[in-house]
Amino acid sequence: MRSSYVACAWTLLFAAPHVWWALGVSAGFPGGDTAYRAAMSSAWFIRYNLFVVFLCAVGVLVVLALVTPLGRAVPRRVLLTLAWLGAALLTARGVAGLVADGSSDLVWWPAFMLGGVLYGMVAWRHQHGSRVDVDFARHGATIPCHGDFP
Repeated sequence: MRSSYVACAWTLLFAAPHVWWALGVSAGFPGGDTAYRAAMSSAWFIRYNLFVVFLCAVGVLVVLALVTPLGRAVPRRVLLTLAWLGAALLTARGVAGLVADGSSDLVWWPAFMLGGVLYGMVAWRHQHGSRVDVDFARHGATIPCHGDFP
């Protein structure tokens, strides 16, 4: 369960720069202000950032649906497929960044890799039916995962 909340936190942190880039703030943009101005000269870039923010919102909802009663209305298979898809896409982007940028980019490709690993952990944990978070297990409490609700 803890990995689910860490994945949500990562997703919100990942969405933040896309929000401010879409709003016209260049802070943290790969390549600096010059690259930011060049990217912002195209309307697709604003749409792209808004789409990334939308995908992040979907990611948070998927992860929360796996660990809370929010997910009762959505088939577990759909949620797991989305979590695995997120893990695969983020990891693939991280590997592509590592290959293309190597040690010249020590922020973005590792961020993608971390997101891929976190979503993979969430998907793995919930696919294999882990029912108890370690901290709660020590106290004898059981935390039901999606699919365990009546």
